[in-house]
Amino acid sequence: MGSLLVSVLPLALGAAVSPTLLALQLLVLTGTTHRLSRAWALAAGAALVLGAFSLLCVTALQRIRPHHTHHKSATDAVVLLVSGGLLALLTIRSLLKRPTAGEKHTSTIAGRLGTASTAWFLGVGAVGMVVNFSTLLLVLPAVHEITHSSASTADKVAVFAVMYVIVLLPVLVPVLLVTVLGNGADRLLDATHTWVSRHSRTIGVVIEGVFAVYLMVKGVRALP
Repeated sequence: MGSLLVSVLPLALGAAVSPTLLALQLLVLTGTTHRLSRAWALAAGAALVLGAFSLLCVTALQRIRPHHTHHKSATDAVVLLVSGGLLALLTIRSLLKRPTAGEKHTSTIAGRLGTASTAWFLGVGAVGMVVNFSTLLLVLPAVHEITHSSASTADKVAVFAVMYVIVLLPVLVPVLLVTVLGNGADRLLDATHTWVSRHSRTIGVVIEGVFAVYLMVKGVRALP
């Protein structure tokens, strides 16, 4: 399990550095109306989409290559190169001045904070994960690593669970802090919200660019 975790951990950590999801959750938690229930609903929506996307990836990858082999595979290279190439395109897109899909979503939510129902935030979290393309593009190769590993089923499930929780940290950590500390977490949340709002584009560019190179190098090395 150790080698599998080592190969998946960088991808999971990269996927977790999500200014889009973190900005959404901080926006909700720095509000004044039902912030805890809304934040937990948002986290649940993000978790459901991540689970559905992971299941879709597992199903598709097993159909493409249902049995593990120790030899290099064109499938391995394609998954890595396509993910890396799309991340490179996202990097270019993020360098442009136009708002990204995640920024538009956050802006829309800001205008509905005063009137939206708590249940509506389940959809907010779901859409937030859907438009968080960099996270999903890193989850895909992570799931590929797990699916085609020679590790036991129990080890694969354990590594997947670790990856799943790590990817959701941007929506889980803030709401857990407020749940445990209450108003004591407000100052930290306000400062973090201000910082993320100012630097979200830069964070996105760095993560997308670094992992685009990382995946493309791995993809070239995986070529049969």
